[in-house]
Parts: sequence; C-alpha cells; structure tokens
Amino acid sequence: MPRAKPINVLVVDDSRLMRSVLKKTLEQDPEIKIVGEARNGEEAVKLVHELSPDVVIMDIVMPRMDGITAIKRIMAEKPTPILAFSSITQQGAKATIEALEAGALEVIAKPGGMPTVLDLGDLGRELLRKVRILATIGRAKLMTMLTLRTISKKKAREEVSASVLAVLAASTGGPQTLMTLMSMISGKIPAGYLIVQHMPPLFTKTFAEHLNSISEIRVKEAEEGEEVLAGYGYVAPGGYHMVIRSRRGKLLIELDRGPKIHGVRPAADVTLKSVAEVFGKFTVSTILTGMGCDGADGACLVKKYGGYVIAQDEETSIVWGMPRCVVERGCANKVLPLHSIAYEINRVLVKKLRLRGGEVIKYV
Repeated sequence: MPRAKPINVLVVDDSRLMRSVLKKTLEQDPEIKIVGEARNGEEAVKLVHELSPDVVIMDIVMPRMDGITAIKRIMAEKPTPILAFSSITQQGAKATIEALEAGALEVIAKPGGMPTVLDLGDLGRELLRKVRILATIGRAKLMTMLTLRTISKKKAREEVSASVLAVLAASTGGPQTLMTLMSMISGKIPAGYLIVQHMPPLFTKTFAEHLNSISEIRVKEAEEGEEVLAGYGYVAPGGYHMVIRSRRGKLLIELDRGPKIHGVRPAADVTLKSVAEVFGKFTVSTILTGMGCDGADGACLVKKYGGYVIAQDEETSIVWGMPRCVVERGCANKVLPLHSIAYEINRVLVKKLRLRGGEVIKYV
C-alpha cells in the first residue's frame, strides 16, 4: 500500500558529487523525496530544525562541524532517525561506531572509488531499505533509547571452555541497545556470549572493541577456529555467518560465507540453530530490536531443545520486528524492556550453571 505522504530525507555530505549520487539513487523510489542537502554538520543541524525530515543520511568526516558532533546536536535538540554513511576504512569504522554511540541508528558503507549512481544492486537496495525502515521510527521512540552505561574493570580469571552460552541478536537500533545491555551484564558469571549484529565488514571489529571497553566481559570479533571461552563475548564478523561446532571435546567457532539468510550475513538464525544443537538447554537466546524475522527460527529451536528465550518488548525496541516474530510464534519465555533484560540474562545463566554443577560468584 502506498504511503500517505513521501519519506522526506535530508542528505548531508561535503562532496557535491556524493550528494548527487545519493539523491539520484534515493529518488529511484517514488515514495522518497529529498527535501534538503547540507555540506557539513552545522548546516545539517539548521536544516533539521527547518525541514523536520523523516530521515537524515549523515556523512561522518566533514569540515566546520563533523557528523558525530552534528548527530549529538540533533539527538539533543530534535531527535531524528539518522543513517551514518561512512567509508570502509579502519578510521572510518571507528568514527562510525562513535556515530552509533552518539545516536545514529543505522550504518551503510560508502562505495569505494569514484562515486556513481547506486543502481538497484545490493548497495542501492540496502540504502533504500534502511531509509524506509528508519522512516517508520517516530521521535517518541527515539526518546526511549537508553544512554547511561557503566564501565567496570574486568576481573582476571582462568580461561576455560564455556559450559553455558548466551546469544544476543539485533539489527536496526541494535548497536545502541547492545552498548547498553553489555555494560550491564555481569562479568562474574563464567558464561560465553555470542553477538550477532547486522553490520558491514570491518565495522564489526571496531564495534567489538567498543563493546569490550564498556563491558565487564572480554569482547572481540570472532575468529575462525577459536574456542568459545567463559567470560568472553564474540561478535560475528560482517560478511560471515557464525557457527558453533564441537570438535575433539572443544567448542569452536566456524565462520561461513554461505548464502545470505533473510538478506543478511551474519544471520542470527544460523548461529542460534548451531548453538541449540550443541548447547541445548544450556542456552539463553535474546532477540533484540531489528527489522524482519531473523532469529525467530533459531530462537524457537533453542526453546524446543530446552533453552531459554528472551524477546525485547515493543516499547523499548527501536524496530519491533525481530522480537515480535519470536513473540507471535509463542517462543519467548519472557518479553522484557531493555533495562530488565541484563538482569534476566544474568539470572538464567546462573540457574543453568548450577544445573551444570558449575561454581558461580555472587553477581549482584
């Protein structure tokens, strides 16, 4: 069904050519209208107030005022869904994670080389899809985003294979949600954590480093063949599905470049299905904010094998798509707001560790 009104988009980039590319690409969708263009963050903040766009596409590195500063200003003064448009470089990836922490909800990587009109190949479709998703998010929903995070020192512990496992899956709105959640999960519980966030390659490594800096557990980007250890979190690399296999008495990570599932790679369903088969009832699955139904099949399999499934509630989800699919299929043991999820993960992991006969340090 056509929208009652067009999706009004503000394009922000210091390159006139890139602004032209974005405009021509987005206007391939008759329901998208470019209402303004800005050359820097200062102009962007001004135009957000004047034009009230539904979505802002924000470059990160710009003169006068950079994208990160502009995002902070916009989210403080007139919250608006923002898509960060950043280069695929190590420096660009770090800046993009800062942009996500500042309040941007999604990220898309700029094409390399001389910019041209993005036809409806993968990148063009992804840009149009994400703009349409962000246009469904109202300003009231943005105000529910939690920004208070605690930073705790990591405790040294003997490295042992994880005997219980938590899987956290997210898409749109996930970076901010995971930043909040990972800062609240106890590092005293000897569990392993797998994190599947729909995000492009390279950005996932920087995202993992940022989660590591704010979490009590050690978080890293997953590597092929490494063992899943207690007290560690593993972020699925962009462009790879993350699978758990049992090999010679060890639980190892395999990275798979197989076909995309639900249009994404990594896909939470791939990870969850492998975890359900290996860990069975000693699994806690948490499906967080995100568009689509990735994670529902896997979460239902986790529950079938006796594991525990948590779904984020509608009120605190930026996009209640992935968790809604879990709820509608009757697979959620609990449907909880974001601020309650970490406590529930901690509680259930402790219970499952005791079933395993493991020692658990008091975590509250």
